[in-house]
Parts: sequence; structure tokens; C-alpha cells
Amino acid sequence: MASKSLSPTDCPVFAGEKLTYLFYGKPSYKVSGTTQKNWLMPICFLIKINSLQSIKRIYPFDSGAFSAGRHPDYLKTFDMGEFEVSGLNDPSKIVGAFFKTIKDYFRLTPKEESQFQSEHALGVMDHEILALRDLAGDSSLSGIDDRRFCVEIQTEAEISLTAGNVQAVILPYDYFEDPSVVQFVETDLEATPLPYDCFSLTSAEHTAIIYSKVLEFLRLEGGLEDV
Repeated sequence: MASKSLSPTDCPVFAGEKLTYLFYGKPSYKVSGTTQKNWLMPICFLIKINSLQSIKRIYPFDSGAFSAGRHPDYLKTFDMGEFEVSGLNDPSKIVGAFFKTIKDYFRLTPKEESQFQSEHALGVMDHEILALRDLAGDSSLSGIDDRRFCVEIQTEAEISLTAGNVQAVILPYDYFEDPSVVQFVETDLEATPLPYDCFSLTSAEHTAIIYSKVLEFLRLEGGLEDV
């Protein structure tokens, strides 16, 4: 709130770089830990992609999970750099290539394999692309959540939290007892507040609430059928 921005921090995956990580279309970041303190509960900003001054890298999965070896063997045979793109329109292209709608992207229900191959004229040599489609619909995986297929965006630039850049803010109801938070969200950002109740659950267990709030917002905005 003080800086009205999100600032890059030291990255453990890409050593020596300061980065801010975002996910396209769904809140795939997971808060870890067993704390039940409300000030450690997750907060989510829904930011317009054109508010990014620059994009460093884009991946169709969580690069940290890939680097840690949590993806299945059929994907680990490839170098992570083979999946990297960096264009402003690439996130929607990736989602549109593998899924019919944003709702399918949330649920990780990709296009049928035959439709996917014919639609994109894929052959036996397009191993990386075929592996990604299998990854998106692989319900047999354990030890890895929906970050196995989520469009990750990295930027080295500071992201300004201003009216026009931020569409909505998801945070615990308790914060709205503070007038400065109400001022920041509703007046400074002109954003839609999407508060949620905190329960006697860990911060990680509140992830589903964040998903529900984002889906609720997209549904009201008519964006669930888009990519």
C-alpha cells in the first residue's frame, strides 16, 4: 500500500535475477505453511496484462516446480528453456491452444487429443507440445497440483498498483475494518473488493477460496468462455 507497487525480489530459480512472478488467468500460487494467523492469509491482485512494462519469460507451467523435478518423467526429458516464450500475447495463445475456455483451464480439462493434434497440425516430432497436452489432462499425477499447467509470467519491472491496472483485490474481511485498506482498494485502485472469511484452517487451505473468488469475478465479467 505504501509503495503502490509490486517490486521484484531475488529469485532462487534464476540465480542473480530479481523477478516478480504472476500467473495468467488463475491464482495458481500456493501459500505454504500451517499458520492460522489472519495476517498471513493469501491476498490476490487481479492485474491487467497490459499493465506490465516488460515480460522477461513466460512458461506454460510453474518453473520452480519444474526445476525442483516435480513434473513427470515424460516432461523432464526436455530442457525447460524449450518451453520459454516472452510475447505479450503468448499467455492467451497458450491457453487458447490447449483449452476451449478459461473454465476448462481452471479445471485442467484440455482439448481432446485428436482435436488438438489436427487443429495444430502436430506430428510425431512435436514431442514437447504433445507432452504438454498430456500434462494438462494427467489426473494420475500425485505430489503436484494445478501448477503443473499454469501460464507463468516473469517480469523484472516494477508493477504499479493504480486505477486502471488492478481489476480486483481478494483479501480477508478483517482488512476491511481498516479505513486505509478500503481507501486503497476502492478509491486509489478503483478495484472490485472481493473479501473472504478466514476459518480455523491453515493459510494453504484457504487456496480454494481464492480460486472461487476469481471464478466468481470472471463469471460476473463474462470472461469464463474467453481465453
